[in-house]
Amino acid sequence: MLKSMTGYGRASVSAPLGRFVAEIQSVNRKFLEISLFLPKELSLFEMEIKKLISASVTRGQINVKIFVTFEKESPLVVTPNLPLARQLFLAWKTIAKELSLAAPATVEILSSVPSILNYTEELKNEEEYRHAITEAVNAALQDFLTMRTNEGKHLQNDILQRIASLRKGINKIAEYAPKATERYRKKLQERLAELLPQSLENDDRILREVGIYAERVDISEEITRFNSHLNQCEELLKSDKDGIGKTLEFILQELGREINTIGSKASDVDVSRYVVEVKSELERIREQIQNVE
Repeated sequence: MLKSMTGYGRASVSAPLGRFVAEIQSVNRKFLEISLFLPKELSLFEMEIKKLISASVTRGQINVKIFVTFEKESPLVVTPNLPLARQLFLAWKTIAKELSLAAPATVEILSSVPSILNYTEELKNEEEYRHAITEAVNAALQDFLTMRTNEGKHLQNDILQRIASLRKGINKIAEYAPKATERYRKKLQERLAELLPQSLENDDRILREVGIYAERVDISEEITRFNSHLNQCEELLKSDKDGIGKTLEFILQELGREINTIGSKASDVDVSRYVVEVKSELERIREQIQNVE
């Protein structure tokens, strides 16, 4: 099943511990990258949340944000760093005495020191926090995946239409390619008739030259492989498989290789024109596949 790599999901869960809000959004990336913003008090759940996300997503830059409004009290325990506070007080007292200052130290001065307070996590109800966070993340993830799936359907329809266009293009190439050999035969016949009029060997020379030319510009194998890759691509798009983006990219590379070979072999103007059209359509599909998970 084709899914887009761009999406957004949000969910809010109210629990006895507080209100938990989860937001998930993603952009294109070749591999899976998960960035998580989580309150410091709940940092121990970081790996669990990432595993939860990676179980449902295979590619993309995933940004996850968890916001919590605690109902009664924060699970963060704050304690004063009394030894440091005493040392600071004595130091400021010495400074005040030496400089004849009125106040040796104040709470405002002490509070400006980052390490004057110690913060430690103390989750008394760890399972309750885990349940609330998991519920919020799962709800946001479901919303997120629904959006990616809906976007994927639009991408699928667009790519399938372009595959139909590619079929028309390669069929036109297959139709015009034999005509190019016939035009070459006539051109060569006319040229030899001008240079070697009434020569009995003209027909044999023409047949040999046309045979060599036909073998050199034969693109039947490339056309067969091109159609085979198109069938494979179409089957994959219509399948229930997840994470097909990388496979589609590989098939597209093979399609590009075949059409490049056809373009290098074909010297006919009509064939070359359709080769350019097919290449343009392949490029449009490549841009779309960059959004596929």
